[in-house]
Amino acid sequence: MTAFVTKVIDTGWAQSSSAISGAPAQKKVRTRQTGTAWTRSGCLTCKKRRKGCDKAKPSCNNCIKRGCICEGYGSLWAEPLGPSAPVFKATDANTSKSRPKDEATLALLPSPSISPQSDVWLDAQSSVSTSPNGSIPSSPRYWLSESDSNQDQNQHDQNIEDALILQGSLAVVPRPRNYISHLSDHESHYLQYHVQQGSRLLANLESDENPLRSLLIPRAMSSPLLMRAICALSALHLANRTQGFSARTASATFYGRTLNGLRSVLVESSPEAFSDDAMLAVGLMCKYEIVRGSVKQWVVHLNALQRLIATRGGLQSMDPDAAHFLRGLYLYAYNMARISNRKRITAADPCPADIDLGAPRLDIYIGYTEEILKLCARIAELPSLKGDIVSLRRAIASINESLLTWSHTSIPHIIPQGLNPESLTRLQLVAECFRDAGFIYLHSILEHMSLKLKTTNTSTAPYYTEWASLIFTPKSTAVHRCLARIETFPLDDHCEYSALTFPLFIAGAESNILAHRSLVIQSLAKLRDNFGIGNVKRAEEVLGILWARKDANAFDEIFLGEHSANVNAQSAHWLDILEELKWELILA
Repeated sequence: MTAFVTKVIDTGWAQSSSAISGAPAQKKVRTRQTGTAWTRSGCLTCKKRRKGCDKAKPSCNNCIKRGCICEGYGSLWAEPLGPSAPVFKATDANTSKSRPKDEATLALLPSPSISPQSDVWLDAQSSVSTSPNGSIPSSPRYWLSESDSNQDQNQHDQNIEDALILQGSLAVVPRPRNYISHLSDHESHYLQYHVQQGSRLLANLESDENPLRSLLIPRAMSSPLLMRAICALSALHLANRTQGFSARTASATFYGRTLNGLRSVLVESSPEAFSDDAMLAVGLMCKYEIVRGSVKQWVVHLNALQRLIATRGGLQSMDPDAAHFLRGLYLYAYNMARISNRKRITAADPCPADIDLGAPRLDIYIGYTEEILKLCARIAELPSLKGDIVSLRRAIASINESLLTWSHTSIPHIIPQGLNPESLTRLQLVAECFRDAGFIYLHSILEHMSLKLKTTNTSTAPYYTEWASLIFTPKSTAVHRCLARIETFPLDDHCEYSALTFPLFIAGAESNILAHRSLVIQSLAKLRDNFGIGNVKRAEEVLGILWARKDANAFDEIFLGEHSANVNAQSAHWLDILEELKWELILA
């Protein structure tokens, strides 16, 4: 029998393998002509180079002798996960050829008949790994399941290591420092990443009271279901930032096990008795799909969370800290989803998360933007008023007034501990960008309505020019102001900047100035590299299609004449592009 040991390469550990025969073998002793024996407690440089380290401070003598820069004795996460780490690059074709081409894997390969309109196509383009049984986890419908396969769940529990087989070698993750004994190697590994990196980069606000750490981790220590959800999210985020195949495989494994666990919980207990930890796990599944860059499955989790909150009797029936966390996550995702998916998001009236839970806390997702997000959700509903012109005009005027008078001090918030003034300033500036984006979005929706009405109504119907007169801030002013502000931001890995996807997208979609396009695409690339959120990649792709469409229409107008261009013109509005792609894009 031959056993293989391979250390993961996602975090900078070098790959090595050794074969051990079934018969007793003499232990191999590593010998060196000079230097010190290799040790796990050495400096980061020696660990990566698999070289001996004498552990001298502040720089080891071995690095000095080699002429290397000694990186010190900090965390192994620091260097491999810097903001410049490559992410979202397509897998090399040779790598794909080396994988087993079973039926499920072949189903993922793009064919001429598959257009860029589904998660299957996106997963194929991104070389998303398969789940333990060799297939992508199916669309999650755990809240609809009436039965669950305990045999499948046990198989998942027994064979989690099998899911990480890479080219004939078993991926074994070294135990992180200060690991928890009852956790598996992989759970300890991805939990450490979540503590040190993921929890900071997956929020729009970092403080000592970040609930991604302070709330979720203590609960996960006694909840295997919540632990799996955290590990799924953590492994996926690590894979995005390091292009790690084993981490992506692990994320699919933990994802599938979490869904199986949720099905089991739902079978064993009624939705009314769904535990707080299970509710938190559903919320993390929605976040998982956003990080993955899904344009389909995230909405399934979001609608499931909405129904479960309502079935549980509302958030007030939950532990206060868990209720506050889910309220912020749901309100952020729900209102952002209404911006681009009005027809596909289940409308909640009233919204189950829009309740009084006491003095408002400065939420890690919403920050100061709660009122603006709700205004954007109101803007998304304006097309439903096209048959009542008086009500439509009143709604436009009301939204315009609310955007004008908004201030981050309008609602007093409880400020989390450990939040420095610089973070608050960044949060306020981001909120100002959201207000500009609100004006841009209002103009965009009204323009889109006008285009639709021109094709169906008589010439006496009120169109965009009349409606725009009710808006104090012109679209061009809002675009220039938003992008001028963003241009002054360093756009480093301060997590407050991760919320800028929506302002950048809507400004890029509604501006025809080439310099604006360049700024938008460069800024989105920085967000993608710094924070590893997959939906940023999707936003870039939609803008690329939209800009190409606009350029083609402009070319036709110049060289074919206005009349011919109108006949041949393709729709160049971002909502129509999403409709053609059948994408349920979320800009959170």
